[in-house]
Amino acid sequence: MHGYRLTKRGKIVLASLNLLICLSVIVSLRGIAVANEDLAMANDDINELSSSIYLDKPVSEAYELDNERITTVYNNEIMELDDIIIVKNEDNILNKNDDNALDENENNEFLSIDVEDIRSYEKGKLAFLTFDDGPSEIVTPEILTVLDNYGIKATFFVLGSMCEKNGSILVDLVEKGHSLGIHSYSHELDLLLESEESFTNELLMTENTIKKHLGEDFTSRLFRFPGGSFESHKRQYMSVLNEHGYIAVDWNALTGDTEYLNPTPEILMGRLKETIINKDRIIVLMHDSDTKQVTADVLPDVIEYLISEGYEFALLK
Repeated sequence: MHGYRLTKRGKIVLASLNLLICLSVIVSLRGIAVANEDLAMANDDINELSSSIYLDKPVSEAYELDNERITTVYNNEIMELDDIIIVKNEDNILNKNDDNALDENENNEFLSIDVEDIRSYEKGKLAFLTFDDGPSEIVTPEILTVLDNYGIKATFFVLGSMCEKNGSILVDLVEKGHSLGIHSYSHELDLLLESEESFTNELLMTENTIKKHLGEDFTSRLFRFPGGSFESHKRQYMSVLNEHGYIAVDWNALTGDTEYLNPTPEILMGRLKETIINKDRIIVLMHDSDTKQVTADVLPDVIEYLISEGYEFALLK
C-alpha cells in the first residue's frame, strides 16, 4: 500500500489550515479573557452599587408575587386606598412607663447610628423604621402618634413637594426627634433622572423647601431614590449625591404597602415576616402618604412583632 504524498499545493493548503486553527484558538482564548475581565468589572460595579445600600440581601419593591390583588408600583399615588375609619385599640399600645416598653439608653437619648456603621454593629439585632413620600396631612401625624406611644424614633425620607404643602407637620416631625432624609422633590423618575442637572435641581429644591420651615441650619446627608438605587442606570447619580454630601440609603425589609391595590394589615405583616428572615440588621421600608392609611393601622403590630423578635430600634443618621 502506497503512502499518500502531499503535493506542493497540498502542503500550502495544510499549512494554511493549521494557521487558521491556531488563530481561532488564540481568538477564543482572548475572548474568554475579555469575558472574565468584563465579569470582574461587573462584579466591581455591583460591589460599588451595594455600598449605597449598607445592608446585604436588599429587598426590592418589585418583588414578584402571585396574587391578583398585587401591582408593583414605585409611584405610590397610582391607587388610592378605600377610606378607613381608625379605631384605636388601647390594649395594643404600650405605655412609655410600661415595663414592656422599649427602653431608651442610659442618657435618655434614642439610639442613632451612622449608616456606614450599621454592618459593623455587633451589640444585638437592630431595626430602622423608615417612611417615604411624606409628610402627609393625615397619615404622617397618625404614624407620629404611634411612634410616640412606643417611644420609638424613625427616619422619614420626605418629598419636597409634600414639604411645601405640610410644613407644620415637618416641623412637628423634627421636634419629636425623628430624622429626615430627602426622597426627591417630585417623585417623578422621568423628571428626576432626565440629567445630572435635573437631579441636582430636585435635590436643592427639596433642601430649600425644608429650610423654609426648619431654618437655614437644617442639614441631612440621607437620600433615598424613588424605587431605591437598585437599578444600574441610577448609578451615575451617586457622584452627584456625594458631591453634595449625601449617601444613598436603600432597604432590606418591607411591609409591601405599595405592592397591593387594597392591602390588609395581615398581608403587610406577612410581607414583613418574609423579608426579615435571618437578618440581624434591618432597614424597613414603609410609606406615610395619605393613600397609605393601612400603614398607620398596621404600625403597632409591626413594632410589637419586631420587639418580640428581639430587635432594638435605632435612628439613621
